[in-house]
Amino acid sequence: MDAGRGTAAPGRVAVVGGGIAGIAAVKALLEAGVEVYGIERAGELGGLWRLAEDTAAYEGLRLNTSKPRTEFRDHPMPADWPDYPSRAQLLSYVQGYAERFGVDRHYRLNTELLAARRTPEGWLLELAGPDGTSEESVAHLVVANGHNHTPRLPEPPYPGRFEGTTSHAHTYREPAGFAGRRVLVVGTGNSAMDIATELVEHASEVLLSARRGVWVLPKRLLGRPTDQWNGALAAVLPWRLRQRVSQAMLRLAGPGGNGPALPPSPQGVLQDHPTLSDTVPALVAAGRIKVRAGIERLEGHRVRFTDGREDEVDHILWCTGYRATVPFLDPALVPDPARLPLYRHVFPLDEPALSFVGLMQSTGSALPVVEAQGRLLAAYLSGRRRGPSRERMRAAVAAELRAARARWGEKRPHLRIDVDRYLREVARDLADRRNDAPPLAGRRVVVTGAAGTFGRAIGERFTALGARVVGLDLVADGTGRTPVVACDLTDPESVARGVEEAVRLLGGGVDVLVNNAGRGGPAPAELRPSEEVRAQLGLNLLAAWEVTAAALPHLERARGRVVFIASRMAVLPLPLAAAYGVSKRALAAYADTLRLEVGPHVGVTTVYPSMVRSPIHDSTRAAGLSLDGVSRPEPLEGVVSAVVCAVTAGRAPRDVATTRRGRIEMALARHAPALADRVVRRTVAARLAAGAFDRAPLAEGLRRRAGRTG
Repeated sequence: MDAGRGTAAPGRVAVVGGGIAGIAAVKALLEAGVEVYGIERAGELGGLWRLAEDTAAYEGLRLNTSKPRTEFRDHPMPADWPDYPSRAQLLSYVQGYAERFGVDRHYRLNTELLAARRTPEGWLLELAGPDGTSEESVAHLVVANGHNHTPRLPEPPYPGRFEGTTSHAHTYREPAGFAGRRVLVVGTGNSAMDIATELVEHASEVLLSARRGVWVLPKRLLGRPTDQWNGALAAVLPWRLRQRVSQAMLRLAGPGGNGPALPPSPQGVLQDHPTLSDTVPALVAAGRIKVRAGIERLEGHRVRFTDGREDEVDHILWCTGYRATVPFLDPALVPDPARLPLYRHVFPLDEPALSFVGLMQSTGSALPVVEAQGRLLAAYLSGRRRGPSRERMRAAVAAELRAARARWGEKRPHLRIDVDRYLREVARDLADRRNDAPPLAGRRVVVTGAAGTFGRAIGERFTALGARVVGLDLVADGTGRTPVVACDLTDPESVARGVEEAVRLLGGGVDVLVNNAGRGGPAPAELRPSEEVRAQLGLNLLAAWEVTAAALPHLERARGRVVFIASRMAVLPLPLAAAYGVSKRALAAYADTLRLEVGPHVGVTTVYPSMVRSPIHDSTRAAGLSLDGVSRPEPLEGVVSAVVCAVTAGRAPRDVATTRRGRIEMALARHAPALADRVVRRTVAARLAAGAFDRAPLAEGLRRRAGRTG
């Protein structure tokens, strides 16, 4: 990703994790044409929103961000859902998102990544799946495993020994199991507040230990979801001023009243991690939830608090958060994910084959953040954006860390994200044309006939524009900028092997196939088909068909392009070269049929050059049938530019003429074929009259009918 190491253009990418971060990453990479698959150890997608033993979800879990501030930008939530959807609703939403965009088909479920070892080419993954353990290589690894699956307990443990029972919020599912018990909930986050509220109707007593003060915000403020106010203010105010406005609004809208209350936070509302709850303040005021200070010591069934108070407790429920872990990576590479410096919270500074999505703590919903991270990741890995230099990345990370510490102190500053500011930064990155990569950067291209005049020129131009090019031709050649794989394009088995080797050299996929290989030569239509006729039909038509069919699965996965280089003779035939004209016309017909079958998954374009001076015409000249005076030569560079334009266009054009004259000739041939025939006959008659074909045995019939025998 670092510009100093070149623009990223990996082969296969693996995404670890089937929650919202992984799903968003896989979707974005698929849409960018990157070959990707996901790995999920559970039997379904959904991550922490699944109700299962390996997640932190519980039945009563609800979002603490409202619908408009939560949903993906291209997948709105149903209008009849509540402002704050339930766990089950969000799970169905995320799974529906994956199904709608075909992400689910690219996941390996019930598969766990046991270890990922760095190799010179990328990563060697050790996987445990339904069929046992296996190893496979990928070029890039995206870590999207979330950071809410390894419970964090107080460190060091509180002094003393507790003789009751304990559990972490990670294992909490429903409150009935705590009936009649005195429960101490430790923590003041959203889970702690939700669980304490549920326990009130079942436990004999509910205590809430608040080691520090906390902001508890209502879910609605002045008639609208609370988080929407902050989003509106974020568009026009810096966070310090926004904080003053927010706190003033809370004071004006606050219920006030007497009775016990949670301790206030000494920090501003935007410098803390506020909790949303409409029920906890009322339950505290009514004495149904009893607030306690932080724990000082545990003694049997008694808990002593830092303010000197003591209580009898049957069960302690730790709502103390989670540790970020990546157990499949070498600790020497990532000692502590929560302190990992990441550019835009995605890219490590010194590891170009590794990325993270979802490793952050946002002031709002995670869904828009991971969606933006996925799009940024896809832009760099597809080569459509040039990565910033290492120096720029380091400077950006350092500046962001200073700002995070100024706002949040040492409470996980590496993970902190102001959601509105972050989304604006990523949008600017994606819109900044200065970061554009070369137009073909990262594209994986196969060119047939790569050793010929056209093939060499196409390979050189594509390589100069940032593409990775592999050629197919009769003789292998690894000396040039474009490696050429030996392949007899007229032999199906050789084609299968050649395409497989090209895909391997390109890192596991193909984005563009240029069917350039061709053969010319004399072949009058009035004579029986010779071996030359069969050779031209075989190479110009059937070989292109064979290679395209072999490469098509890769092109479809990449949403790629196929370009067929035909000839103006496909629409404007010339005498004495029937095999060439017929084969190129058939090639154009094949392209048209292919377009109907595979579009819009694969773009199909046919390019129609006129005559270019190259060895393909040597056999025609040797037979005395040169058409130099019939077809006007054009520069090779123009043909190559037409191919580049066909590949880089936003939508694949159907047919491309390489010159203005060519466009006129094609229009004439298609819309006035009889007139086009008369023009060709007149031109050929003039060449006959000038004696251009007098010494060509194959033109004997043409001369005889023109009265030039004897």
